[in-house]
Amino acid sequence: MSLNISENKILITGASGSIGKQLIFELHRRGISPVAHVRETSDTSFVDSIGVEKRLADLRDEQGLQKMVEGVDLVFHTAAWVNFRKDRLTQFTGINTFGALNMFRSAQKAGVKRFLHVSTAAAVGAIDRKANGERSLEDSLVREETEFNLGHLKIPYIMTKHAAEQELRKAAQEGPTELVIVNPSVVVAPSSTGDDRGRILKRFNRFVMPDLPVRLNLVDIRDVAPAIISAMCHGRNGERYILAGDNITVRDLVLAVSSIIGKVPHLLRIPRPVYNFTARASIVMGKLVGRGKVSYYPDLVKMLDYDWAYSSKKAREQLDYRCRSIHETLDELLTNNFTGTYLKPGNGPAAR
Repeated sequence: MSLNISENKILITGASGSIGKQLIFELHRRGISPVAHVRETSDTSFVDSIGVEKRLADLRDEQGLQKMVEGVDLVFHTAAWVNFRKDRLTQFTGINTFGALNMFRSAQKAGVKRFLHVSTAAAVGAIDRKANGERSLEDSLVREETEFNLGHLKIPYIMTKHAAEQELRKAAQEGPTELVIVNPSVVVAPSSTGDDRGRILKRFNRFVMPDLPVRLNLVDIRDVAPAIISAMCHGRNGERYILAGDNITVRDLVLAVSSIIGKVPHLLRIPRPVYNFTARASIVMGKLVGRGKVSYYPDLVKMLDYDWAYSSKKAREQLDYRCRSIHETLDELLTNNFTGTYLKPGNGPAAR
């Protein structure tokens, strides 16, 4: 399927989130005015500044969602709770899994042509370094067809985003609304403070920084948003597309940042048992003091056993996906010159 989105009524859920706002920015600069889904507590200053229509709804209210999708042809579903905390599984499930399913079913009933779900690369899987053995990184990169291998990690965000994909695929078999899924890796975007260089300098002023034996994949938000639009236009029904950038070790990432800001990092390789002990101790202390939020726990530490390295070959071939080097992104971010976003339109690069 290939469609002209300018001829369709578009709804963007999660319009107050960074990807949602960047999508609205990309569409607006192309002369397209979408409908923005917001909550009562959403910061709507950006959508208000460009005169975008707003529709209010709760993802857990199917009746409200049905009203919200009236007259809509295409849905970009970006709404999600993105957090790696351990507690509040019910909230994660309600928003990330059932919220996505409620939204899709409402779209089906309203006769929406196509539904694009923004998931995460972590919902596809990761590279288990022990199981990978002597295979090269290039041969073992996570691809769309990789079998999910993170089910044993009880991390609510990953669990509920993976479950959402499974449930959406089942629901898509019951009606004419087409489903396309995109899986961005770690999205790099400027902060609302406007001083990302200052924020990073504060972190580098710490006495030590952990030297983690992990590869990450980072992608520029200015490349993700155009790719999501391309997936809506050209993605194949029932398919998913990984939107990744450069695969880079944590050490190389820290050194790249160091060269830009001119600060020498104090890297320290901490033995794995120390992480295991402190994570368990954090859980115990949290219970003793009655702390509800659990942000450091053993399952989170287990993520160190994996390389989060991905391939976007499929997106390059089918969506004409292109992404800039992480070094270019970091340079612009850490010199506070990250233009081409909803925060700082400037003279940033056009969609690629």
